[in-house]
Amino acid sequence: MNSKIFGIIMLLAAAKGFSTSFSFGESIDDIDQKQLIELITENNEYCTDKMIGGRIYLKPDQIYPSREGVFLRINQFDLVRLSCVYSDDEGCYIIP
Repeated sequence: MNSKIFGIIMLLAAAKGFSTSFSFGESIDDIDQKQLIELITENNEYCTDKMIGGRIYLKPDQIYPSREGVFLRINQFDLVRLSCVYSDDEGCYIIP
């Protein structure tokens, strides 16, 4: 009995030491703000929720925070890094 409990504890401890990484597709890095807005506008049905007063509100399920930054899935395959994301009562948004 004690050996089974010890085995389970060791297995859990070993599993905790492994890190997990997820890949969501291709990341488009090193684009300027103008290119970013063009990509988001071209894919607005996929990644944007609404536009109010010069703010582009993003769909929350398309925003991916990570250690490398905050990414937006702009289509089925591509992610773009967002340099700055704001939020208010309406949701998360960027300013063009």
